[in-house]
Amino acid sequence: MAEYRLVHYLRFFAAFLVVVWIFIQFGGGGDTRTQYTSLFRKFRDQRTVFVSDFLNHDVSGPFNGDGLADLCTGKKWTQGLLLTCDAVPGSIADVKNGILTCIRVAIEIGAEIILPDIMLRSTMDFADITPHDNGPRRGVPLEHFFDRAYLLNTMGQYCPELKVHESLNDFFDEPNVLTPAKLDIYKVPGIKIASNLPGSAGKLLLEGDKLGEQILDMINKKSPPRTRKYPFRVDLRPTPSYVMPSFADPPPLRRYFGRLLRVRPDLRSIAASVLFNLQKAFDVVIDPRQGIDIDAFASVELRTQPDPLKFPVYAEQASDSLSYVVANNMSQVYLTEGATEEDVNSFTERCKDFNINVVTKDQLVEGPDALALAQLSYDERFLVDYEVALHAGLFTGNAQSSFAWSVGLRREFAFGDPGSTNSSHLNGTLRWHSPYSSLYGKNNVGDDLRRAIWP
Repeated sequence: MAEYRLVHYLRFFAAFLVVVWIFIQFGGGGDTRTQYTSLFRKFRDQRTVFVSDFLNHDVSGPFNGDGLADLCTGKKWTQGLLLTCDAVPGSIADVKNGILTCIRVAIEIGAEIILPDIMLRSTMDFADITPHDNGPRRGVPLEHFFDRAYLLNTMGQYCPELKVHESLNDFFDEPNVLTPAKLDIYKVPGIKIASNLPGSAGKLLLEGDKLGEQILDMINKKSPPRTRKYPFRVDLRPTPSYVMPSFADPPPLRRYFGRLLRVRPDLRSIAASVLFNLQKAFDVVIDPRQGIDIDAFASVELRTQPDPLKFPVYAEQASDSLSYVVANNMSQVYLTEGATEEDVNSFTERCKDFNINVVTKDQLVEGPDALALAQLSYDERFLVDYEVALHAGLFTGNAQSSFAWSVGLRREFAFGDPGSTNSSHLNGTLRWHSPYSSLYGKNNVGDDLRRAIWP
């Protein structure tokens, strides 16, 4: 009899828990639901909660697609006009901006699109970003770096006018797409190049808002619309990464257009684990739902690995970064990818003289995450660092680095307005400064990146 009562009570208790769970998930509202949710969070695995919060919250808040929607509804779209783009080489920021440029050109001319591939750099020489560059560039799909499903879902919601095709295989029965009209943006009649950008190598357009009209005029002269057979393919080759003056876009567009390309989920998950372990190692509190704590830790990028660009020597970069960290009274530093092992060790030892702790992601992962990290390429590892650096209290790097500009500008949009370009409390040549990020460099270095990046 006693056993029967026990079983009966256990069944009643289990049913009660189910009712409470349903109430919390679906019936509870306002403060009551928040209280119960907070209560049960304490009994879940802290790492699981942290990673979930990280994946479900962006440092810039929810995506706002109003600017994108306005852009797309304001264009005239032509069914059967198809844009393809050459595979994009370079660093992660270069690749991201190149893919976004392809999307933007398709919108400007009202075309359908096949999203470009990513051309991976040499695994033997990081400075070689276009290995075996003979003929049409071949690459890997954009989901090698980014979340393709998120891109398609977001575009479908805010720019449904843009039709995205999987590949040229969608046109297997249309042989005319095999001989496209060639498009080189810098050879489009009427375009103007910004002339006030020293060191920009003539990359940035002066009047980006006219590009769509100028391209269509050129295409229509080569192939009059009245006699044109659709589908009609236009092939952008090469795909430039820094050609559109994004700084001239309306704020609702510029602040969010770059967020169409979100880092792929598994890399974001590794970054979340890195941040979770970092807060334990530094005894600080990081809450992915609440933006950043400016006093938590500083993130530093040093670029001394082989690279197509000539960065300042290690001693100069290290001096600038250390001065920045010391001036801001930071005692914890997260060092991103980009430096040689010798320079990582040297910087770590030098920071000890100022009672500053330095860690890297390799020191902050374990188990499956460590195994996954060990299998990543140089640029994939940078993507992990991108996610971590966005959550740092402070960030510093060199103005020649597209990665540094991408992080700095994204953090500006998320956390605060830019400050003075001259900051007397910081040593070195300060190129750009905000309350949360500072980039070092001489004169106008990186100005084309600052004006062209959609972070």
